[in-house]
Amino acid sequence: MKFAVMDWNYAERLGRKVAMQVLEDNFRPEKIIALPKGGWFASMIIGDYLGVEVESLNFREDRRISASKALIVDDFINTGKTMKRAIEKVDGEVKTSALLMFQNSSFIPDYLGEFITEDVWIIFPWNFVENISALVLNLLEKDELETWEIKNQLRSFGLDPMFLEIAQPGKFDEVLRILEMRKVVERRQDSHRIFWRLRK
Repeated sequence: MKFAVMDWNYAERLGRKVAMQVLEDNFRPEKIIALPKGGWFASMIIGDYLGVEVESLNFREDRRISASKALIVDDFINTGKTMKRAIEKVDGEVKTSALLMFQNSSFIPDYLGEFITEDVWIIFPWNFVENISALVLNLLEKDELETWEIKNQLRSFGLDPMFLEIAQPGKFDEVLRILEMRKVVERRQDSHRIFWRLRK
């Protein structure tokens, strides 16, 4: 599977686009319903433009949400199953929105930032550490690697190291430091060369 990194500016732009669609449609939600967990961040962007309070939806609770008009927000729609489940938990007039969705999804939201035409995993800014950590650990399962080698091998996941740095400056090195502080990986320094390996 290919991966693509999104920066905060693009995420904000998509949120603004969705919010403008809602305003142009003259839909005035009483509440924005945020789906976990990417929907929380997307909802804060959209809610800022609409001036509407955000409420979280927890699928593990039986609680229903009531609102005369509600806007359900997620960051990404894949199959649409999550959105359909969310609609069933909200009482009142409901409209749906997402920052991104696969073009071949069976569910089309009322408001949308952009379509994605190919099978790619989007690394949102709010999932950067989690997603990049998983890829780094996957690479370190095979062998000890230098920092530059890890960056270079991210190409096997479709991630260009230069674009990664442009989208999230300094965050890749921060991910390695966080994994070290969590005691998941350890570093070994040989002169000016820094190697990383899984902690035993």
